[in-house]
Amino acid sequence: MNLNVLRYIIEVERSRSITGAAKQLFISQPNLSRDIRELEEEIGFTVFTRSSRGVIPTEKGREFLVLAKKAVKQYQALENYCSREEKDNISLHICVPRASYITCAFTAFLKKYAKGRQLSVNYNETGTLDAICQVSDRTASLAVIRYPDRYEKTLLPLLRLRELSYETICKFELAVIMSDRHPLAKASVLTPDLLSQAIEVVCDDTALSTYLHEAPDTEHNENSIHIHERGSQFDILTGVPGTFMFVSPVPDSVLSAYHLVQKKYQGSPKKMTDLLIYPEDYRPSRAESLFLEMLKEAVPK
Repeated sequence: MNLNVLRYIIEVERSRSITGAAKQLFISQPNLSRDIRELEEEIGFTVFTRSSRGVIPTEKGREFLVLAKKAVKQYQALENYCSREEKDNISLHICVPRASYITCAFTAFLKKYAKGRQLSVNYNETGTLDAICQVSDRTASLAVIRYPDRYEKTLLPLLRLRELSYETICKFELAVIMSDRHPLAKASVLTPDLLSQAIEVVCDDTALSTYLHEAPDTEHNENSIHIHERGSQFDILTGVPGTFMFVSPVPDSVLSAYHLVQKKYQGSPKKMTDLLIYPEDYRPSRAESLFLEMLKEAVPK
């Protein structure tokens, strides 16, 4: 019996809709229907039936769901216990946005604690929607997600519906970075008019706005370069004359290493939030607690 399918039927009971549950689980409705059908064939009775109130459990289905919820909670408790067992091992699976201050915290964490320990580390720079999916599916233990503040009223209810807890890491306005050889590098502040003739490097996360039915940020320069990997942004900024980028505040050490300058933008504020998310029953391992301490210390002031 597949543990994920037990999580799926718990979501169907909560949503009273296979279509709605599929959306919350980030899987296709046909695949969810197939998984439920295969489970019912395996256990020998029908779990759900349709009614005027939507999809509801049958009598035997209700009894089965009580046991399924206990099984899922017990399995998670076992995972949490095992993850804390060995102090000499570092096991960390985290999803994060493309942010220099988080990368610096992660590097500092490994530099301080990795020596002489067995490592099982997965540091996944990805979009907000994928991060939510991975934490919901317990593929990742926790994630930092980034979103424009104007999305908050639609995003936070989604997290609560998925039984994810959250806490704010930081709130900030996007700044502008560019090469220290850029013609605008000595300007004290940058206005939209000043930037209009420059080349904007854009690293969008459009999947979130599409999913939430929110209007994406379309205020980009006509001259723009769209990228999908953060690793290429510094090479472009330093190698392509006249380029700039809107980013979360960048540590001075990174600016210095890549010969970049960071400037305040004097246009419509681009307000953002970085949010830590994790399952409601989550208990951090020792390694995760140490990383989170270093992450909070690295937050731009």
